Amino acid sequence: MEDITMRKIFQYIMLAVVTIVMASCTSDIEETTATTGKNNVQLVVGEFPAFGDSQTRAIGTPDEGKTSWAEGDELLLEMTSKTFGTKYAAFKYNGSSWELASGELSYKEDEVPTFPHVYYAPNYKWEAGTLVLKEGKAVGTDEYIEGKANITPNGQGINVSFADATRKYSRLRIATMPNMPITVDIDRYTPAGSSDMKWDQNYALTSDEKGNAYLYGTFENNSEVTVKYREAALTTHTFSQATESAKSYALDATVVSLTDEGITYDQIVEDVKKELDAGKTYINLILAPDVDEETLEAIHIGLLEGDARDGSINLTLIGCKKIPSRGFLHFDMLKSIVLPDVTEIGENAFLYCSWLQKVVLGNLTKVYGNVRNNGIFDDCETRFIDLVLSKDQKVMNDGEAEGRYCWTADIITDYDLSNEHVSKKFLGYEFKSITCRYKFE
Repeated sequence: MEDITMRKIFQYIMLAVVTIVMASCTSDIEETTATTGKNNVQLVVGEFPAFGDSQTRAIGTPDEGKTSWAEGDELLLEMTSKTFGTKYAAFKYNGSSWELASGELSYKEDEVPTFPHVYYAPNYKWEAGTLVLKEGKAVGTDEYIEGKANITPNGQGINVSFADATRKYSRLRIATMPNMPITVDIDRYTPAGSSDMKWDQNYALTSDEKGNAYLYGTFENNSEVTVKYREAALTTHTFSQATESAKSYALDATVVSLTDEGITYDQIVEDVKKELDAGKTYINLILAPDVDEETLEAIHIGLLEGDARDGSINLTLIGCKKIPSRGFLHFDMLKSIVLPDVTEIGENAFLYCSWLQKVVLGNLTKVYGNVRNNGIFDDCETRFIDLVLSKDQKVMNDGEAEGRYCWTADIITDYDLSNEHVSKKFLGYEFKSITCRYKFE
């Protein structure tokens, strides 16, 4: 009995020793295969990929766009390892290296994790393992590049490469005025980061200090792009074939300033003529608020010397608030005229503009002239003109002001609620259509 008891005590002692040894071995194993965690994962990132040359309507020197990594750029990585499963993280560039900004990437040194996805997509962030748009961002307004990643040979970092990036879209560079808010209407367009073609898409953009605004996506065959300033069309372009992936295309929505101090009559003529000589039918000009008759005459001469055909020119005049009397006399070349800032128009302003099809006006407060004598649209075929007014346009009452006959805006009565609007009449003229849907701000 005593021998049996001693044997049991000995077994317990041996079991305890084995347990201690096993625990010690386990501790050694964990220590030698410690995880490489979020604090010491290093990203080695290759160069930023450049777009191909501009293909359509190249403007001046080709714009390469973004060509290198800049401080604040982010990369979004997805990593899968056997031990820790799938992890998601965002890394931010500080100007010299990439630092973990959110999430976690961890793996054991004896494992080789894989990277299903790595993105440069400034409009997006990780949310529950899915890429979602950041607040206030719109799909198609920035890059969406998928690169490749793998563990460095020493296992201490991650190589990220965009040399063979999956860039399944093109870039549209819109050249216009610097720091300018514009809207872009697009038909038949698949934004970068999306697989769904949009039949009707609208974007609000602001150009940079160089006057460029960008869209990223695929423009299909017959895709139509219209660039507007305050609902004034600066240009319209229809793609004759689908754009190619990783190629850059340029669209000219430039605006010529005629407000420089000391600009001469002849310079205005030459600047306008150059626009026509470049093959443009959309002529966009910035004028002084109180534009004078001489400036408008110089614009007219420039259009004539540029050999503009009757009814072929879409003219947009930005900045001017008052159109003088007979300001557009015999502008036969006008197909449309857009005056988003105008509040006051002199008598006979559009006299003999016989080919006009569309007139877009700002919020009128005063219009000189009597419909029976010296009306602003005399000798225009208004029955064939589409008139576009501000949604804030007021009914115009005929009465005396400043010793001259004029129409003045009613302070209370909205034009779009009037009987005149229903009957397609404005200032006594009958139009093909009258729309009051735009707010000029």
